[in-house]
Amino acid sequence: MFSTLSVSQTGLNTSKYAIENVSNNQANRNTPGYKKRVADLSEIRLNGVHITGQGVNFGGISRVTSQYMYDKFMQESTKANYLDKSSNMLGGIEKIFAETDSSGFSVDLNRYFQSVESLRTNPSSEVNRSYMKTQGAVIVESLQNLYSSIEKQAQIEKVELKTDVNKVNQILKEIADVNVKIEKYDPSVNDLLDKRDLLELELSKFVDVDINRDAGFYEIKIGGVAAVSNNIFHKEIEIEDRLTAQIDKSNHIRQNADGSSTVFDSLKFNSDFTPKALPPVPPYDADDTITYKLNNEFSVSVKIGESITGNWDGDPNTPDTTMTVDNDNLTRAFMVKINSDPNMSKLVTAHNGEYTLDASGNKIPMYPNSDNYLKIESNLPGVDNEFTGRFSIERKTGTVVNGREIIYKNDKESKIGQTDTVLTILDQDLNLKSGSMRAQVENLSTSNPNNKFQKYLDQLDQFAQTLVDVNSSYIRVGENDYVYGRDASEAHNTAPFPPNGGDIVNMNLFSGSSVKTLKFDKNAVNDLNQQNLDYLATLQWKDNLSFKGGAQNPNDVNSTSFVEFYRNLKVGVSTDKEEANYGFEVQDAIANNLGTAYNEVVKVNSDDEMIDLMKFQAAFSANAQVISAVDEMIQTLLGMKR
Repeated sequence: MFSTLSVSQTGLNTSKYAIENVSNNQANRNTPGYKKRVADLSEIRLNGVHITGQGVNFGGISRVTSQYMYDKFMQESTKANYLDKSSNMLGGIEKIFAETDSSGFSVDLNRYFQSVESLRTNPSSEVNRSYMKTQGAVIVESLQNLYSSIEKQAQIEKVELKTDVNKVNQILKEIADVNVKIEKYDPSVNDLLDKRDLLELELSKFVDVDINRDAGFYEIKIGGVAAVSNNIFHKEIEIEDRLTAQIDKSNHIRQNADGSSTVFDSLKFNSDFTPKALPPVPPYDADDTITYKLNNEFSVSVKIGESITGNWDGDPNTPDTTMTVDNDNLTRAFMVKINSDPNMSKLVTAHNGEYTLDASGNKIPMYPNSDNYLKIESNLPGVDNEFTGRFSIERKTGTVVNGREIIYKNDKESKIGQTDTVLTILDQDLNLKSGSMRAQVENLSTSNPNNKFQKYLDQLDQFAQTLVDVNSSYIRVGENDYVYGRDASEAHNTAPFPPNGGDIVNMNLFSGSSVKTLKFDKNAVNDLNQQNLDYLATLQWKDNLSFKGGAQNPNDVNSTSFVEFYRNLKVGVSTDKEEANYGFEVQDAIANNLGTAYNEVVKVNSDDEMIDLMKFQAAFSANAQVISAVDEMIQTLLGMKR
C-alpha cells in the first residue's frame, strides 16, 4: 500500500513538471530561436533491475531538435544569401546603365556619329564643326560617368563589407561567451543552446560555416579557418587589400628538350624563335623606326645610329654614359629612353630583363652589359595603375615604306595588375564558398573570375581602347576601303602599298588606354579634311571591329560595331542580374522548404501542446485519485484497529 503511495507520488510530481513544461512551451511559442521542450520520463528501476511498480522518473527537460536538418537548412540558406546579395549588387549596376529615349550613353554615341556625318556633308560649316567638338567631349564624359558609377557601387560594397565583418566578429565573440556559460551551467543549458543556434544561423547569412559539435568539443570554421574553438574566440576577421603591380615582358620563351628554357628578345626574334633577319643582315637598319607607345598617348622612338645618354647598365648606383644605338644594344636603348622620358617615367620603369635586389632594395640588373629583353613594370601596384604598351616597327628604304610590324607583350610571361580584397584570420586567407560576404569579396577582387564589376569595367575599357584606336589613325587602301585604326595600321604589312594609300593618316581625335585616361582633342577636329571625314563616317556602320585591345581583326568571331558592343554590354548586365535573381529564387525555395520541415520538428505546436496538457492533467488527476484512495484505505485500516 505504501509502495503504491510512493509510485503515485512520482507520477504526481512528474505530471506537475510536464504540465509546467507545456506552459513554458506555450509561453515561448513566438520567442525567436526557441525550440520545443519535452519532459524526459522513464520507468524507475531498482538497482538497474526492471521491477514493476517503482514509479516514473523525471529526467529533466530536453530540446527537440534535428542537428542534421538544422545544419542542412543553414547550409542552403547561406547559398541563398550569396545569390540574394549578388542579385542586389547587380541590380545597382543595372540602374547605372538605365537609359531613356533622350538620355544615356547610347544617345550620346549616336549624336556623336550624327555630328561626324553633319560635318562630312558640310565640312565648311563652323556650326557643324563646333557640334562635333561638343559631342566628342560628351561621349568621353558620359563613358567616364558610367565607369565611375560602377566604381562608386564597388566602394559602397566595400564599406558594407567592413560593417558586415564587424557584425560577424561580434557574433563569433557572443558564441564564445555562450560557450563559456554552457560549460559552467551544463546540463541545464537549453536556453543557451537555443541562443547559440540563433547566433549560428545569423552568422551563416554572411559566411559559410563548418561546425564541429563532437562530444566535449565545439569548433566553428569559416572558409576553412578556425574562428572559435570551445569558448576561445581566436582572432577577429580582418580585411586586407592586396595590390599587385603590372609587369610586361617583351620576350618569347622556348622550352628545351632537357627541361631548360631559353629566353628570346621579341625585338630581335619572332614568336617561332627565328631571328627577324638572318646574318649577316641585321634585324634593323638606319632607315627603320622602332617606337614604343604607352597608353596610346606617350611614345619614344629609337633608330640605329643615334646617340643616347643615360643609365645604360640599368644600375641606379652607376653614372650615366653615352652610347650609339646598334642592333646589339637596342633593348637597352629603349630602357634608357623610357626611363628618361618625363611622362613615361612617372608611370612605368623599364628594365633589361631580370634583376636582383641589393641591401638598399635597389633593383640591380642581372645582365648589365648585354641585351636580354625589355621588362616594364608599373611604378605603383594595383589595377588603377595598369598600362598598355606596344612596339611598332616601320621598315623603310629611304622614304619608301617596305613593311610594318607590331609587337605586344608575352601574355603568358607578363603579370596583370590586380587589386584584391581578402578576408583573413591570423594571416590565413578565408576561402568563402557562399554567404553574402562571398559575393562582396569576389566583386571587390579583380583577380576573381566571378567579379562582375570588373567584367563591366573591362568591357568599358575595351570600348574606349577601340574608340581611341580607330579614331586616331587609318590607312586608305582603296577609294572607299581602309585599314582601321592605329593598331591595325602599325601592323599592316602588305608591301608594295597601293598607290592611292599606304601612308598612315594621323587624326588623333581620341587618346588614352582606358576610360579613365580617355581624352578628346577638340583642336584635332579643326584639322579634319574631307578624306578624314569620309573615313570617320564609316565607323558608325562598321560591324567587324574587334574589341580585344589588339590590332583590328575582321576575322574575330566576336567582332561587332560600337553600337552593338555597347548594347551587348547592357544586355549582359541585365542577363547576369536575371540569372542571379532566378538562382536566388530557386535556392531560397530550397532553403524555405528545409526550414519548414525543420520547424515542424522543433517549433511549438499549440494543438500538440493541448493534447499533452490534457494527457498530463489526466495523469495528474489519476495519480491524485490513487493517492486519495490509498489515503482512504489507510484511514479505514486505522479505524478498524481502534
